[in-house]
Amino acid sequence: MTTAYSPRERLALMIVGAIGLVGLNGVFIYALVARPDLLRAALANPVSLAFIVEALILMVMLAYLFAKWKVARAPGGWFVILALVGGLVFAVPAILLWGLRADPARDP
Repeated sequence: MTTAYSPRERLALMIVGAIGLVGLNGVFIYALVARPDLLRAALANPVSLAFIVEALILMVMLAYLFAKWKVARAPGGWFVILALVGGLVFAVPAILLWGLRADPARDP
């Protein structure tokens, strides 16, 4: 099953992915380098730890489901790598657009 995305949908997915990689993940990397004590505090906080564990479980579930549903051309392992490197907000659009070619029949 291949899904065709319109140019507007592809652009929206690229923008969301860029926001996730540069924006959200950028803030995380900056805080990790500039204030490593904040990461230790987050890991010691049971509420933030619950969100971290939930995100990790969701990452594995999405990798499995994307592979099972054949939503993307990339193997599920790549989704996990992309999510760990850039976060879920980056990985979902990236994996959906992976290897996708513009459909000339749909482009205006």
